[in-house]
Amino acid sequence: MAHSIKLAVLGADEPLAEALFKELEARDLSVGEVHALTLGEAEANTSFNGEEIPCQPASGFDWSRADLVVVATRSRAAGHFVDAALAAKRPVLAVGEALALHAQATGLDPDHPELPAGRLWLAPDAVASLIARVLKPLAASLGVTRVDAFANLAVSTMGQAGIDELREQVSQLFSLSGIDNAIFPLQIAFNLIPQVGDILADGKTQAEQATGQALGQLLGANAPACHLTMSWAPVFYGHGIALHLAGGEGLSIDNVRTRLQNAPGIVLMDEHMPGGCPTPATDAAESGDAFVGRLRAVGAGDTKCVQLWLVGDNVRVEAANLAQIVERFVEKQ
Repeated sequence: MAHSIKLAVLGADEPLAEALFKELEARDLSVGEVHALTLGEAEANTSFNGEEIPCQPASGFDWSRADLVVVATRSRAAGHFVDAALAAKRPVLAVGEALALHAQATGLDPDHPELPAGRLWLAPDAVASLIARVLKPLAASLGVTRVDAFANLAVSTMGQAGIDELREQVSQLFSLSGIDNAIFPLQIAFNLIPQVGDILADGKTQAEQATGQALGQLLGANAPACHLTMSWAPVFYGHGIALHLAGGEGLSIDNVRTRLQNAPGIVLMDEHMPGGCPTPATDAAESGDAFVGRLRAVGAGDTKCVQLWLVGDNVRVEAANLAQIVERFVEKQ
């Protein structure tokens, strides 16, 4: 029988932490003690299993009081506290690209997690998880050899600060005042920004590289070549991803549709009518499913290509990934 664990959540006042607590409650895990840690002022409360838990500053926290540390923020300021937790020989679980270049970071498949102490483990981000969910029933059986993806990322990826920045910029534009930006490199309101994370030497961004690595981890050695472009979008919740799949003769609309109709966690919405395609706001929000639509075939000769549109609630997907790994950790105690 699993023993009760002590859990520390860094960024406990963020949307991802709120969703994580709901996922943990739904799984009815044996969590005996929760330390809600914030990078800001200790004014907020969070809720877990019907109990109000006041947030406390991460600064000065004794990391040895936790059996597992979960990072629910992408703030770069979290890095200092991650180092402190690792120095205390705690296993640390995080998501996202902000910590992907950390010397001790190791990618993790939620289906096969191992969490030895003193290591930083990265759960797959929402883009990698959503793309992998679509590719798993298609890649091997239909001979997919190449995937091109363009992902529009919701601002909630950057937590409450990202949500607030979009909301404030919209207000500033309507009041004809100056635009302030701190979280995103440029104005995000009514705009698209094709730079998610720092640009690396090869031209990829830090997020594109981290997501590509996570996607490879999820799909395994036989994963098709995946090429990603990411952009910030002025959407609060829900990623939108255009996928172009290339392969051999077996890659057809009918074969793709048949496999996606029977795939777990996927909702196929492919009606050829106005409003018949999935969107982040009308379908993905508050759902853990991946919604797929706009299937169409292009190409001729030996190479076939099927294009599709994919949306999913980024916060719910990442919270589910984290909760699944926490569940496995609890079972092994």
